[in-house]
Amino acid sequence: MARRTPAVDRTVAVLNHLAVDPGARVSLSELARELDLSKATAHALLASLVDHGYVLRDPTSKAYALGPALVALGNAASSANPASQLAAGPMAAVSRDLDLECVASTAIGDEIVILATSGEPRPLGINIQPGLRLPLVPPLGTVFVAWSGPEVIDRWLGTLGPDVDPPRLARYRQALEAVRARGYSVGLGGDEQQQLVASLQGEQAHPTATAPGEEYALVELAESTPYRLNHVGAPVFDAAGQVAIALFLIGFRGQIPASDVPAYAERLVAAAEEVTVALGGRSPRLAVGSRRLPE
Repeated sequence: MARRTPAVDRTVAVLNHLAVDPGARVSLSELARELDLSKATAHALLASLVDHGYVLRDPTSKAYALGPALVALGNAASSANPASQLAAGPMAAVSRDLDLECVASTAIGDEIVILATSGEPRPLGINIQPGLRLPLVPPLGTVFVAWSGPEVIDRWLGTLGPDVDPPRLARYRQALEAVRARGYSVGLGGDEQQQLVASLQGEQAHPTATAPGEEYALVELAESTPYRLNHVGAPVFDAAGQVAIALFLIGFRGQIPASDVPAYAERLVAAAEEVTVALGGRSPRLAVGSRRLPE
């Protein structure tokens, strides 16, 4: 593994923290406290970022926010990674057809990064904005990991630490198998959904998603059971057959009959397949619907 540079890691942490709520202004004290930095270190980092236009400092409040130089970087990144741009139209259509929000995200290192959203957030729902990040740890990220090799899957499971009990590991492996077989993931609401809400809204400095509680990554759909859904997710594949991004339906209201879940999933998978084709990708295997993508 390549050696990491602490100064770079701290700089990235500052930018990621400011990106959690792009409209907010963050004071030096708050940023230093949230990132566990000394004020001197935080001030030096911010001063350098301000000089280069990556961060703005309000002259009145002395608070900090993201700067305009990041716009050019974001545009360049979008051009180099067209999947989220290609997904914009299909995502909007899905949101319109199902009256739900659609979110595009990708896995970068040990994090899930929100790239784009469509649809109107429901009142009191999860406020998701591009740039928000979640840890790529079980039970999150099944749709990104399900088509990976054993090494990637073991590394994902290894984030739980050495003391995780074998039945829990087995359950997560079953969840990955279910995602591969169905072609989509299903996440349930409940206690862990509340953790997810807190993570997305930046209420935790170092969010996790591994607390025990109600099952999050659904393995089997019980025909007679209604579900409170957190999300349905479907993969977009690149030319190498790897997951480039994933599309997620969120904003479900009330409990959803199990018999309705496949219909939501089929519509989302169709959109993900459309993006895969536009991207020039190929699907290793999708089990939803009768259409097959080029192998």
